[in-house]
Amino acid sequence: MGEWILQFGNIVVQGENLLLISGLLISYVVFYYGIKVLKIERNIMDLILNSFINGVLIWKFSYVVLHPNSVLQNPMTILYFNGGYVGISMAIVFITVYTWLYVKKQNIPVVSYTRAMVPAYFGYFSTFAWIRVMENSQNYFIILQAIAAICFFIVASRVKAQKTLLQLLIWFHLIQFELALYKKYFVNTGIVSKEVWLYGSLVIVFICISYWLERREREEVLEERNKGRGRKANQLALGVMVVSIAVSSIFNSQHEVGKVKSKSVLSTSLDSGKIGTNKGEIAPDFELRSITGDNIQLSDLRGKTVILNFWATWCPPCRAEMPEMQKFYENNKNNNVEILAVNLTNSERGSNAVSDFVKNKGVTFKVVLDEQGDIGNLYGAITIPTSYIIDKNGVIRNKYIGPMSYETMDRMISGIQ
Repeated sequence: MGEWILQFGNIVVQGENLLLISGLLISYVVFYYGIKVLKIERNIMDLILNSFINGVLIWKFSYVVLHPNSVLQNPMTILYFNGGYVGISMAIVFITVYTWLYVKKQNIPVVSYTRAMVPAYFGYFSTFAWIRVMENSQNYFIILQAIAAICFFIVASRVKAQKTLLQLLIWFHLIQFELALYKKYFVNTGIVSKEVWLYGSLVIVFICISYWLERREREEVLEERNKGRGRKANQLALGVMVVSIAVSSIFNSQHEVGKVKSKSVLSTSLDSGKIGTNKGEIAPDFELRSITGDNIQLSDLRGKTVILNFWATWCPPCRAEMPEMQKFYENNKNNNVEILAVNLTNSERGSNAVSDFVKNKGVTFKVVLDEQGDIGNLYGAITIPTSYIIDKNGVIRNKYIGPMSYETMDRMISGIQ
């Protein structure tokens, strides 16, 4: 289905900002679903609504805390980037503390809160997962995540037992942990990724909560058989995690042994042999003059992974993206990674404006001038910034419309190396 975007002229707002807007909208949908359908008390749904909205805002604006220098240099970066997985972790900590204090202050029964929170959580997760599916309908791992979230949401909406709801949380995150563990680019770049850490940590957290509640039940002299079931399920979940990590480690070792052969097969399957701007096609070759006066040809960069970026100095998201690209280039230029920034010079005041911008921003990667706009038209760079990820064989592996953060570039490059 391609990129899910909002377009204003030839500037695009995409991805993370739409997640922010969608998060705020779905909060109100979940709020009324809890009150009207699940018949949850209003004060509990108020707590869930407020904690999640604040959590989303913390995730979005945590970029300011994590990258203060970038924000000081260009405040517009706040509009286009977020704190990534670190920001998500900060939001989770806030939601946990805020919820705990509110529940104690209002004397809300833990059972009642759990009954409302679990289906609401799956509702949020389902929405964001399906947004990711709309952005990349060919990523089967994201599709599986979305399907799992919908199934767990339906089940959680029908379950009232606190113990069962906690088990749903544990097993849901265990499934997400498994999917993250075996995503192709996670296997290629090592077992432990940020997503693996996130879901693995959540499994442990919910198991600890389950044990804590079980202890409270024992103190209140509840049924002995219920205690045993929860404990066995938690032990089984931990066992599955340990076995999965061990199996993945073995698989990763075997993958490293056969890396050259695997890369050859992968390249053949992706390379259609056709020249074009779609995924799996060979990127059309071109030659343009750089801002230093040299002629640079795309095919000369074969053997390197290339980020081909189309931009202009007057484009706000392009300006916000440049420091992220420079930082990524500095950290990866020795790993056969190249950035080729094609400036749409026909839309500029002149080439001097481009040279001044590059000098002021301290850009050291290759910048070439598309003075007639022919290459931008050839690659369909209608909205900017637009970036193509090209592998070492010159095959287009991905296309991204909108400003790319360091984390986005790292994820895309890691996925093909």
